[in-house]
Amino acid sequence: MRLLPLLLFMALPTWATDSSKTVLVDAVQHHDNGVSYTLQCKITAPGIYRVSSHASAELLQILPVGRMVKKGDLVAKQDDVYLTRQIAIIKTDMESARVAKRYADDEYQRMQRLTKSGMTAASELNNLKLQVDSSELKIQRLQQELELTQARLSRLNHYAPFDAQVMAVNAEQGSQLVEAQPILQLLSVQNKQLECLLPVINYRGPDELQNNRFSMESTNLTLRETSQSLDARGENLTLYFDHPAKDKRNLLVGQPQQITMRVYSEQITRVPNDAIELDGKNYRVWRVNEQDVAERVDLRILDSQDTYYVVESVLRPGDKVIVRGQHGLQVGQSVAPELRVNSHRSGGQYE
Repeated sequence: MRLLPLLLFMALPTWATDSSKTVLVDAVQHHDNGVSYTLQCKITAPGIYRVSSHASAELLQILPVGRMVKKGDLVAKQDDVYLTRQIAIIKTDMESARVAKRYADDEYQRMQRLTKSGMTAASELNNLKLQVDSSELKIQRLQQELELTQARLSRLNHYAPFDAQVMAVNAEQGSQLVEAQPILQLLSVQNKQLECLLPVINYRGPDELQNNRFSMESTNLTLRETSQSLDARGENLTLYFDHPAKDKRNLLVGQPQQITMRVYSEQITRVPNDAIELDGKNYRVWRVNEQDVAERVDLRILDSQDTYYVVESVLRPGDKVIVRGQHGLQVGQSVAPELRVNSHRSGGQYE
């Protein structure tokens, strides 16, 4: 029985039986400048303007692909002969309906007087009232038909709504178009944007993204939209910006460009480079907590600056990390930290 305490003592880890291990520590520092990333972008057009037929009419004129146009320039024209004749017919029908209504009104008034004298039946008066109401409704319908046909007539000539280039032609000159048939497509020469790819590894959520700063050749950019899905490989998120150029006519859709993203986060700090260890494919440091107990902290290296690494982790400015004496440390082990002064050791042996 006397051997049992001795055996238990011998089974304990070496660090648990020794006095606290002396280690050299240094402080984690602020990193107020943020971290810069270069994002790969391309110029895109938010949308193509499509010109379509509003009526069944022959296509008399259309511009070719590649033609540059100014706002208000004629880009396509359809024949107006059928709609012009149709409008004339509608106006004739309306005049006829008005004549019929006047006649029905007169007859109705006359029958009302006879009905009061008891010289005609009430049913005849009701029939005349029906004719008056029907004539009024027919005039209203013809008026709406006239306005609709006139609107179609006014849209037989198609004009560019902005400075643009003809990107595609969907119909041939001389063809008989039907309503809603595509004619051509226009690309605005000014309405262009930047689509930039943000690697998922650098994405920290929408709130953090809004705190980042973006710039292009010293011009600040404002993040307009963020895609709600990843690319085909699942590696990148797409960010959308208005292009900062005042004149975008010479910007080519698909042209590659770059912007700078500067990230600011309380999770980004500076750590002495001699505090960082490589554990397989991961980097880590040893932190000494308020109880002088060693803790292992994983981190991601973002940049290097002289004798420091810029890292992303749970470390906060002022935390103490071990820069000498890490060898053989165990998680939860008590240590005796000595603060490094002026980047030199302050006595003691560190293994």
